Order: sequence, then C-alpha cells, then structure tokens
Amino acid sequence: MKKKRIAIMTLRVGAGHVKASEAIQRALEDGGDQLEVRAMDVAEFCRPWFHWLYVQSYWLMLRHAPGMWRKLFERRQEKQHRATAPEWLFRRGCAPLYRELRNFAPHLVVATEIGAAEVAALAKRGGWITSPIQAVQTDFHTEPPWVQEEVDVFCVGSGEARTQLVQWGVLPGRIRICGIPVDPAFALPFDRDDLRRALGLDRQRPVVLVMGGGMGPVPLDRIVTDLQSCESPLQVLAVAGHDHAVKNKLDLMRGKVALDIHTFGWTDNVPELMAASDLLITKPGGVTIAESLAAGLPMILTHPIPGPEERHAQYLARHGVAVLADPEENIGPITNELLSCRDKLREMKRRAHELSRPDATHTIAQIGRAMLEREDSIELLPVPYTRSGDSAYLM
Repeated sequence: MKKKRIAIMTLRVGAGHVKASEAIQRALEDGGDQLEVRAMDVAEFCRPWFHWLYVQSYWLMLRHAPGMWRKLFERRQEKQHRATAPEWLFRRGCAPLYRELRNFAPHLVVATEIGAAEVAALAKRGGWITSPIQAVQTDFHTEPPWVQEEVDVFCVGSGEARTQLVQWGVLPGRIRICGIPVDPAFALPFDRDDLRRALGLDRQRPVVLVMGGGMGPVPLDRIVTDLQSCESPLQVLAVAGHDHAVKNKLDLMRGKVALDIHTFGWTDNVPELMAASDLLITKPGGVTIAESLAAGLPMILTHPIPGPEERHAQYLARHGVAVLADPEENIGPITNELLSCRDKLREMKRRAHELSRPDATHTIAQIGRAMLEREDSIELLPVPYTRSGDSAYLM
C-alpha cells in the first residue's frame, strides 16, 4: 500500500507551537507505518525579509511596545480581520515553502499556528496543494484569521473557542473540541517520591517549579528572589529554556539565596519536573498551561503576553485552577498563601484534572487519519475573505 503523506505546518514564534506539532507527529507515526509525516516550519522556508517583517516585528512589539500589540490584537478581534498580514506578503515571502509543498504533494495538511494556517489556505487557494486542511489551535480562545474557507476541520481547545468560530460563520459540524495537544507523558501516574529522590529533592519539603515559557521576557531571577519571603523551606526548580543569560543568572544565585535552587536550561524532562512539584509559576502560554492541567498541577500565572495569554489567565482563574499575580508585585506572599493551604491546593489540582484533556493529541491524530480515509471532501462554508487592504498591520 502506498504511503499517505502528511505535512504538519507551524511557525516558530514560540516553543509551544513546535511542541504541539511534534506531539501530533509522534501520535500519527505511532498509528502505523503507512504514513509519511513531515514537519514544516514556515520560518525555515520563508524568505529572510518575510521573517523580519512578520516574525521579528511581532517580537519587537512584545519586548518594547506590548501596549501596541494589545491594541492591534483587540482591533483584530473587534473588526474580525481574516488575515494577520496582507496576502501578497505571504505569497511572495513564502514562495519557497509553496514550491516545497507542491513537491511533497501532501494528502493532508495539519496547521498548528495561525500564520501557518493562513499559508496553508493560500497554498490551496493558489493550487499548490489540493489536500484537506486540519487546523489545530493551541489556545483556549481563538482569533478571526483562523477562519479560512479552505480549512476543512477546526480542532479547538475549548467550548469557548468553538462558540467564537460559530459566531464568525464556521459551520458547527466542521469544529471539534479536542483540547490543546500535549505529550501524553504529562498525564502519566508518576511516583512523586521516586521522582524527588531522582532529582535530589527532599521528599517532605514543598517544591515550586518556575518556568518562563518560549516567548516574551520573564524575569525568572526576580521571581526566584521573591520566593525567599515564603515561610516554607522551598525547593525551587527553575527552567530557563533557551535563555542562556537567565540560566547563568540563576546559576549564580545558588548558595546566595535562602532557597534550594535546581536550575535547568532546555529540557525534555518537564513532565517529570511537573509531577515532582506542588506548584507551577509561569506565564500562561497555551501549551504550557495545557501540560500543567494534564499533570494536575496548580498554577500562579504572571507576565502574560497581551491578548491571548491574558485571556488564558482569566479562563484558568475562572475555573479555579490558577491564581493571577500582577507582574509588579512580590510573588512570594501568593506562593506562601497557597502552600500554606493544602485544601485549596488539592481543590485546584482536582479542578485541573477536570479541565484537562490529556487525550487531545490522540484525538487530533485520529481525526487526521479519518480525513485521509474519507472519500468525499467536507462541503466548505463560503466565508467572506478579508483581502489585504483590510489588514494593514503585520503580526
């Protein structure tokens, strides 16, 4: 039997989208050897000037003008723009990717990032591909540019996201509430005592995991310093990811603060770190908080990116699985209050398990396989497409 080809498209504007793509790829490949699955990062195939205009401009706004990004995001929601950038920018800037897609000739395209979904839709509109498109969202809420008439199935993270898409004209039958795709390892029943022993941790003292996420500057060193005000003798697991400067700062703090600090750079052992912890302090990136929900780990959320992550924080606080911390306040007292109230932590953990969808990745992979096997294509809902003139700003 000839192998079916699947292209998983993402855009590396943060680690979460890439992690989601990798989890989906593993789930698809685990389902049998009759699939050829290829991950395609738009950033690796686009022209350099496109990367600067589309990706770097976004990063610059987040770092230096977050208020501007908030206004642009809110305007996009209010005006229901169906594009994050002019169509010509995608067509010219992503021409190498379109050629790569044509040569690969996928039987299915899975898009895990909003810009990647727009690129996939334009590829189909322009005749570079003819395959169905499965849009996989990594947030609990959605945005109007996801609504592309070329998308066949939308896999969303929550009922709220489904409601938004329906309001914007997507047929309910094209939407599946799957949850956010994460590695199934986050839901495994680890033995906490064994994990703590392996990590060199005291099994009786509380453990706090501190993470900065893959996007936006988060002062992990300041957060760790603030934790000294806790009355409990904390053990801190601090994950700096690819931020080597922050990792060096954290390493220098060891022995100089009244905390037992264990520092990590980029690590694949986050499921184990979450399972060993009592509490997570993090920015509310979609994939990170979905991983925490799968692990049943209560959260303190801080330093959200304006727009989507602020909505994540409100969503989780409303469901009782997280506490919000103002970026300017000392996070130590909030941590101390939670760790001192074991009943509240247990309730947050219970609610996290209720809210989590640890089988999301498997469900998304099953939908993808079903789309490959289906003979008749989904009837597409005609959705008015907002041309480039209606989207004058860049993401």
